[in-house]
Amino acid sequence: MKAIPPIHLILAFDTVARLCSFSKAAEELHLSDSTVSHRIRALERLLARPLFVRSTRAVALTVEGVHLHQQLKEPLHRLQQIFGADGAGQLPVVRISALPSFARWRLVPALSRLDAQPPGWGVEIHPSIDTVDVDRGDADIAVRFARTRPAAYHCEKLMDDEWFPVAAPAYLARLGVPAGVAAFRKAVLLSHTRQPWKPWLDKAGIRVAAARQQGMAFTDTGFVLDAALGLQGIALGRRSLVQDLLASGALVRLGEVALPCEQSYYLLASERMAITPQGQQVMAWIRSLAPPDRVSSRA
Repeated sequence: MKAIPPIHLILAFDTVARLCSFSKAAEELHLSDSTVSHRIRALERLLARPLFVRSTRAVALTVEGVHLHQQLKEPLHRLQQIFGADGAGQLPVVRISALPSFARWRLVPALSRLDAQPPGWGVEIHPSIDTVDVDRGDADIAVRFARTRPAAYHCEKLMDDEWFPVAAPAYLARLGVPAGVAAFRKAVLLSHTRQPWKPWLDKAGIRVAAARQQGMAFTDTGFVLDAALGLQGIALGRRSLVQDLLASGALVRLGEVALPCEQSYYLLASERMAITPQGQQVMAWIRSLAPPDRVSSRA
């Protein structure tokens, strides 16, 4: 029995064939142009036949490509039906794993934007800092904050991030000093245990005694923000988590200096999620949470 080509090669072929464009297919699949091209060439090698006629300005299906595309339409539609509905009659659920801070400050406030859900499926949000393997079923979709690209069937960079100080207006008023250098020397400094204040203070050119820099540290950025909202001090917060709090006026930013994060956010998805309407809708919703100016190149 001849081996069946991997589904990600078939999906790449179907997308290019539908759109008659490698670049448009790459955009729809959230992959780089070269990745899509490599997948098409891999499929052509497996089938031992050319599927596209390539030119500098256009791409067209060969006779073999047209035949294959027609043959694949019904099976792919059937796969969407199978994976988009639960055979046992239970409501299908898209399981999203995300860092507790991102789940609380980004996903939950934006749930109302995940609208037009068709009846028969829902979403579960699982806050976790553990390593997650979407390919083995730990979750369907995951958002991770990492220095290097995590391994997954589908992985794309969601956004870069940066640190800068924020505080509640009432706390700054209570300090009784201008919201400048004097504030940092008088305030309690709140931070994540993995992101001390010193790098930001050095970049801003602000000298603060080492003992005061220790302040209060937490292992979750969400608690850092809770402390700031509770008038406990000035927090070193991440842009991705504080943008809504700044917009509402609950927190204000101090100064214009920002410290780039060494980590970036990545969006991971299992193979099943890549081919189901539910998975694609949830992934599009998560992408919408990333400000355009914070998104780096995807691959």
